[in-house]
Amino acid sequence: MATLPNPPDDLTPEQFFLGHLKLIKEIVSYCCRGSGFSREEAEDFEGRVKVKLIENDYAVIREFRGRSSPKTYLIAVIGNLLKDQQNHLWRKWRASAEGLRLGPVALRLEELLYKEWRSFDEACQILRTNEGVELSVAELADIQKRIPHRSPRQMVGQEWLQSEPTRELRPDERLLEKERQGERRRIYMALQRALDTLSKEDKLLVKMRTEYSVADIARIWKVEQKPLYRRLTKIYDKLRKELERQGVRRQDVDDILGTLEPDYPDF
Repeated sequence: MATLPNPPDDLTPEQFFLGHLKLIKEIVSYCCRGSGFSREEAEDFEGRVKVKLIENDYAVIREFRGRSSPKTYLIAVIGNLLKDQQNHLWRKWRASAEGLRLGPVALRLEELLYKEWRSFDEACQILRTNEGVELSVAELADIQKRIPHRSPRQMVGQEWLQSEPTRELRPDERLLEKERQGERRRIYMALQRALDTLSKEDKLLVKMRTEYSVADIARIWKVEQKPLYRRLTKIYDKLRKELERQGVRRQDVDDILGTLEPDYPDF
């Protein structure tokens, strides 16, 4: 089987992914804010992005050839995923609990207002003229007040993401950025060496944490969550000590492992 090429800068696809996790999260967050996603929708989208980037042995990352900056490439990839997510969400329609409680007329009014995005006057005309609803405009207005308001979603794509102000770096800034790239490469090479000290199963567990929640991993492995959290704690403690042994600053260790360490629930 032919060996797939790696991304530029002498980083493996896995190192590229881990090294740009913070940037990936920033782009995802920017997308979610601009699209008006709920917290649950934002979490779902972030998970979809990570899965897409690592699936098929990091196939998407391997397609990066360095013709643009990593940021520009990731914006393009995540922007395309955002369009798919928006289309997916727009096809779904969920009535509110209050609409369900108020009955068929309220449900239809809510649909006209917040699925078809009709004005209130248009919705009243459709209901009273086309659909035979006998309620007065005042009565429909009272129902409207009781239905939760929803803001229309925005279609956000690559053009919007790329509209962030950019400028050419000054010579001193280019030198500083080159130094930072060298430092990032050194840190993630240290991370790779630290990961190599783990067993194959523990290394796989760390890799899965970039894609799945601890609860999801517990379901996949058919194990209880509580022992899994304890196991992860030991793994991250070992990685932390190994990275510090290699001279990685505590702040950099926190930045790396902070993206992976789980939020511990109360059992």
